[in-house]
Parts: sequence; structure tokens; C-alpha cells
Amino acid sequence: MKILVISHKPPYPPVDGGTIATLNMCLGMAQVGHEVTLLSTTTLKHPGEVGQIPDSIRTFMHVEYHHIDLRTNMRDGALNFVFSRWPYNIVRYIKRSFKQLINRYLSTERYDVVQLEGLYLLPYVGTIRRSHQGPIALRAHNVENSIWLSLASDEPNRYRQMYFKLLHRRLLRMEVQLNGSVDALVAISELDRLWFVEHGLQKPAITVPMGYFRCPDGACPQHPATSFAYIGALDWIPNYEGLMWFIDGAWRRIQADVPEAEFHIAGRNAQSSLAEHLLAERKIIFHGQVPSATEYIGSYPIMVVPLQSGSGIRVKIVEGMFMGRAIVCTSSAIKGIEVEHGQHVLVADTPEGFAAHVVELMRNPELRQRLAQNAQAFASTRYDAVGLSRRLTEFYQSLRAQ
Repeated sequence: MKILVISHKPPYPPVDGGTIATLNMCLGMAQVGHEVTLLSTTTLKHPGEVGQIPDSIRTFMHVEYHHIDLRTNMRDGALNFVFSRWPYNIVRYIKRSFKQLINRYLSTERYDVVQLEGLYLLPYVGTIRRSHQGPIALRAHNVENSIWLSLASDEPNRYRQMYFKLLHRRLLRMEVQLNGSVDALVAISELDRLWFVEHGLQKPAITVPMGYFRCPDGACPQHPATSFAYIGALDWIPNYEGLMWFIDGAWRRIQADVPEAEFHIAGRNAQSSLAEHLLAERKIIFHGQVPSATEYIGSYPIMVVPLQSGSGIRVKIVEGMFMGRAIVCTSSAIKGIEVEHGQHVLVADTPEGFAAHVVELMRNPELRQRLAQNAQAFASTRYDAVGLSRRLTEFYQSLRAQ
């Protein structure tokens, strides 16, 4: 099959869960024999250059990036707030030049399937329909409206809370009206697929988790057991809130029990105030954006994922399991991943419990190794990119047969 994948942020460099999910899906589909073309916007927040993509990736698929300007102004924001029914965070991505690029590809090539990587591409369905007769599938990385509802409930500022609730309502409207937009849904999380079905989705839907390619053993330098790591985009509000919850609560307790402990943090787009705060903290090492998330994760024996809100699958957890890391996380972080507490990961939702688990892993190498081995075996069985791509292939072939 010839598949056109359209993304609102470049999958290379793979700096966060969304980019990793897109890149590995494209590579997996290419490795099972499909001809994959990827079109993506780039922005100041999510930059990218096709020339930076390694030849080992570009041999599998054709990639074109298109830069757009997402700068906002008060006038456009106010007009959207008063007169529009579309969420402003999605409206900003609607650009005539990107429509023209999509139309150029669709008018010169015949694709069997067009796959949209997330809700941000939904406004381009009309452009796609004019030149494409085959199915359009939305790959849902999250249930977007639920993220903003959760953020609104935790927001102390009344005006920000009001705006978050507005975004929630507008995103909810988009997500419950998918029947009139796309021909199929590909959910990364089974919980997300069920949400769409329960909210009226009548189109074919399948759950295909994020796939991953295992890193060769011994490929990453190893830090001592008293070092543990966190990685996540620090301009995404749930990541920021979860990290601060951990630092303000669990981290102090870990320091008291293990004074030599080091907490390593990696993440892009941290506000200067956050970066300064992290750099000033004793025994916190802030790396900023790292060149390779895979190498960074593989360098630390323990990984923490203190997420408090969000939906979809936390791709970094899957990646950490593939790398054979011992993981401590919240119950919110593992929604949609069928792991067991004490068998594959350790789960805690209080700062006291979270800290106790991290300390236990530092002091108990047998437990650390057992969890890491179980997690790696689980991930290799459930999240192999090539195997999942074969499953997605069968789903797309069934759509074309209808």
C-alpha cells in the first residue's frame, strides 16, 4: 500500500512521546512493505530539518517538512474566543501553504490511505477529500478534551481555568463529531478507543499501541543505582505539573533517605524560570533537551514518571520498558498499559509512596533487575513495532475492501 501520513510536528528528531510514536509507526509500516510518505509542519516550538534525518531512516520513507508561523496575538485570540467554535490551539495550525502542499501530493500521487497523526490535522480533511478518494484515518494519540478538563480542575487561576474549560468544550465537540470527518479511528490506547465509541463513534476503530524498536544491549553508558531519571517535554502542562509534584514532595523524602541520590531531568522548552529553579537545586542535574532520548533513558537504571493527568499511552514508559529500566510511576501514567504493580513497574499516587518505591529500588538490586527484565519481556511481546504494523496493515486492507 501507499500511505500518506500527515503530522503537525516533525517525528525527527524524536524528542517526545508523540514524535517517537509517529516515527516508529512510519518505520514499522515501511518495514512490512508499504510505501510511506510523511508530510509534517515544523514550528519554532517543534523545529526540524529533513537534512538532519539519518539516511538509515530516509531510505525507508519519503519525508517533507513545511515550516509554519504559530505566533499568536491578542486580536486573533480574542476573535477566536468570542466568535469561533474551534479551539484556538488547533486553529493556529490551519495554514493555506500547508493545504497547498497536501494538495500537491494528493494530485500527483494516488494513496491507498491517508493517516492523520492527531486531532490537530482534522481541519485539513476537506482539503484531502477534494483529491483523495480512499479512506482517511485519524490516529488518536490522546483524548484531547480530557487533558484540558483535568488541567482546568487543577488550575487555581480563575481566568486560566475558564479558558481551559472552553478549550475542553470545543475539543470535546470535535472529538464527538468524528463520524462526519474521518473514515476510521486508530487509537494508541484501548481506553481512548472505548471513549470514542461510548461518545458516538460509529466508524471502524482499532487499538494499535505505539510500537518500538529494541535498542542493542550495552549501547548506553550506565550510571550508578543512586542515579535516576525523568524525561518529558517541559512545555506540556501535565508534564510540568507532574514534575513539580515529584520535586516538591517525593524528592525531598528521597534525599533524606539517600543523601547521595542524583535526580537527572531531561526535557525541551523549559521556561527560563523552571530551568533556573532546577539548576539551583542540590543534586538535581538538568540536561535540557538531549540528543537521543533512547540513550538518555538507557543510561539510568531507574526511571520516574510522576504524571498526574493526561490520556493516551505514555510512550516514555513503553520506551523505558524496552530499555530494561526499573520504573516508578503514578496510576495516571500507566492508564492504557496493562502492566501490574510489583510485576512490571512500581505504582504510587502519594509523594510518600512514590519516594519509598524509588528508595527501595536503589537499595534492592534483585528487585530492580526483576522488574526491569519483566518489563522488557512485556514490552517486547506487546509493543514490537513491526508486529503492530502488520496488525494495522490488516485493518487498512479491510477498510479498502469495504
